Amino acid sequence: MKKYLLTVTAFAMIISFMSCGSTPTAEPEVDVAPAVVEEPPKEEEPQPEVVPEVPAEDFSEKNKALLEKAEKARQEAIDADAQTYYPDLFAATDTYYAEVKDGVEKEPSKDHSDRIEDVIAKFNSLAKASEARKMKERADELGFSDADAEKALADYDTVSQNGVGKDMLDQAEKALAAYSALFLQNMTRLAQTERAAALDAKKQADSVKAGVAKKAEYTAASDTFKKADSSYVTKDIEGAYKGYKSAKETFLKLYETVSANRAAAQAAIERAKKRVAEAETYSVEADSIAPLEGEVAGIEKEDAVLLEEDNFANPDDAVIDVESSEDAKTAAALDEQATEAAPVAEGEAK
Repeated sequence: MKKYLLTVTAFAMIISFMSCGSTPTAEPEVDVAPAVVEEPPKEEEPQPEVVPEVPAEDFSEKNKALLEKAEKARQEAIDADAQTYYPDLFAATDTYYAEVKDGVEKEPSKDHSDRIEDVIAKFNSLAKASEARKMKERADELGFSDADAEKALADYDTVSQNGVGKDMLDQAEKALAAYSALFLQNMTRLAQTERAAALDAKKQADSVKAGVAKKAEYTAASDTFKKADSSYVTKDIEGAYKGYKSAKETFLKLYETVSANRAAAQAAIERAKKRVAEAETYSVEADSIAPLEGEVAGIEKEDAVLLEEDNFANPDDAVIDVESSEDAKTAAALDEQATEAAPVAEGEAK
C-alpha cells in the first residue's frame, strides 16, 4: 500500500513537472494605440459672398442739368404764347414744375429724372400745340382747311387730360406736322401766283419806263422781288409770298403813277402845241399887216440856242433784270416742279 502511494505521488510530480515545462512564457505587455479610422472631410457650408458696400449714386448734377432744360422748355412755351392759348394747362404744368423743383431742393442727390423729364415734355407739348394753333389761325385767314389737321389739334386737348407728358408731346407734334404740311402746300400755291403776278406787274412798269421816272421806288421793288426769290429757294415760303406780293403792288403802283403822269404831260404838250399853233397863226396875220424890221429887243435870233442840248440816256438801260440770277432761276425751277406736283398731291389727298 505504501509502495502504491509512493508510485502515485511520483507520477503526480512527473505530470506536474511536464505541465510546468509546456506552459509558454508570458510576453511582456505592450501598449498599442487603437486604430484611428479617418472620417471623410465634411463639406464646408457655402459662406455668403461679402459684397462691398457701394455708396449711393449722387444725381445732383444730373438733376441740375435737367432742371435747366425744363426752364428752357418753359420759356419756349411762354414765347409760343402758351399762356394765351392754353392758360389752364400751362398753370397746372407750372404748379407741377414747382413741386418737382421743391422735391429736388429737399433731396438733391436723389434721382428725380423721371419727373423732370415729364415736366420738359409737357412744356414742349404746350409750345408745339400753341404753334399749331397759330398756324390754324393763319390758315383760316387764308382759307386753308384740313379735317385731319383740325382733328389732330383737337385730340391734344383730350390727351392732355391724362397728364402724361410724353403722350401730350406726341400729339402736339402730330398737330403741328399736319398744319405745317397744310400751310406749306397752300402757301406754295399762293407764292407761285404772286410771283407770276409780280413779273407781269414789272413788265407793265417797264413799259412806261418806270425805272427812269421813279428810279428809287423801281429799284426798291426789284430788290424786294429778288429777296422773295431767295426766301422761296430757302423754303421760307410765307416770306417769299409776302415779298412777291409787295413787289407786285409796288410795280403796279409805279405803272399807274407813271402812266398818269405821262398822260398828264402828253395833254400838257398837246395844249402847248395848240397854243403855239394859234400863236403862229396870229403872228403870220400880224406880220402881214405890220411886218417887223431889224432886230427887236426881247426876240432872239432865228439860230439862237435857247436850251442846252440834252443827251437822253437809253431808258432801257434803267430796266433791272430780276430773272437771270441764280436764285431767280432756282425759284422758277421750283415753281415749275411744284406746279407739276400739285395734281399728284391733290390726288393723294383725296
